[in-house]
Amino acid sequence: MRVGALLIMAAALFALNTGCSGDGVAESTDALADVAPGGDLPGDTLKDAAPESPVPVEPHAEQSGDFTVVWLRGTPYQMGKQHGELLHDVIEEAIAFVMADPVMSALPLLAKDAGIIDLALANSYPDILDECKGLVDATQDVGFTMDLCLTLNFGDVMLDFLATGTPESGPGCTGAIAAGNATADGKLLHSRNLDWGSMDIAIVHQHPVIFVRQPKDAIPHVYVGFPLNLSPYTGMNLAGISIGSHEGDPATVADLSPEGRSHVQMVGQLLKNATSLAEAQAFIQGEKHMSVEALVVAAGMGQEGAVFEMAGSGVGVRHFDNDIVYASNHFVHPDMAGRHAAPAMGSKMRFERLTQLLSQDGDATAWGTLDPKSLATVMRDTTHPVTGESPSLEELADLDWDNDWAIGANGPMHLAIFQPETGLFWVAAGALPIHTRPYRCFSLKELLGYANAPACPYDIQ
Repeated sequence: MRVGALLIMAAALFALNTGCSGDGVAESTDALADVAPGGDLPGDTLKDAAPESPVPVEPHAEQSGDFTVVWLRGTPYQMGKQHGELLHDVIEEAIAFVMADPVMSALPLLAKDAGIIDLALANSYPDILDECKGLVDATQDVGFTMDLCLTLNFGDVMLDFLATGTPESGPGCTGAIAAGNATADGKLLHSRNLDWGSMDIAIVHQHPVIFVRQPKDAIPHVYVGFPLNLSPYTGMNLAGISIGSHEGDPATVADLSPEGRSHVQMVGQLLKNATSLAEAQAFIQGEKHMSVEALVVAAGMGQEGAVFEMAGSGVGVRHFDNDIVYASNHFVHPDMAGRHAAPAMGSKMRFERLTQLLSQDGDATAWGTLDPKSLATVMRDTTHPVTGESPSLEELADLDWDNDWAIGANGPMHLAIFQPETGLFWVAAGALPIHTRPYRCFSLKELLGYANAPACPYDIQ
């Protein structure tokens, strides 16, 4: 596994269970002197609230099976502070975990020495800086710092800047959007597997979190994540937009930019503000991109989906082909393939297996019959696309559930399926092996307190 991949997984772990700080790690809080805490909680946090919209849910946390559900509301600073207060004990536990690991405990200092902290300060969205400030104010007593928060929530850029031109190995993701004739009932479905490889991140598996976010003057939305996760990898908003991020690897330094935005931070901006695929595309194409990544974006109200392949040197968009579009971790758009390093075999094999399972003419396709249950079967798949063999659970356990090529066994952190038109979503997370765990159903409108919210029809066993 390349060093950069290892470090970013450490960063992701931090983000998830944060912590660290340590001797010799200087905080960069002086540059944030102008980031002021927000005022009182607003009375109405719903953007363009419909008449039936409920009173916003007060900040609190509840346990729902394996998941901690955390409700946040208000300004970015207020939500960051609530986050730190409600998950304070888990964050303290995470810091102890991180401090015991020599790689993770050294990460913030490495990021500072490499100039990543300065890049993050100069290029982060203001509301991320504000939310970090609130989170730090609630957790500095257990060792969390602004440098740590920036390291964790600028990790996609850090990964590419520290390891350019090497094939992706370790972290990887798989995602697909299906609609229209590809699905059993015509409703759009969006699946994503978030994979971070086989390093020891047990503390992340132990604390999956669903963040129900009610931002002031923006669209309520949900993050599927973990403690300290301010820059989302996976989420959906009340306007029917769902997104999954897929890490990439630049071909050369020409595909990077020292100015622009982090893509995972962009996901948060889209969830706050986008109401259609056209709005999402305009935002993505209007931003400056610092690193190499793909965003898989679905718009349930318009029954649309696309994969945005992004680099500092350009953006390519792949739309539906026969009501389906999918992605792993390398660029496929003809204008973008040369801006990605030679893709690792695992990414190519996952993409090939998706073609077999989801394209209209695939060898083992579920196209035309896809529903949440059958799509979950696709995302749990462990069959080799060339040999047709599927490893046993014992064989996968020996590889720490990461054989670097299977859709369902590439070091998964969580598996999610969204039906953004209805606001229903299903998540599998927790103890390994995740691809054998049930997908728990949630209703976004129900989480937001709507009286007539769509009810979850079933969990996926």
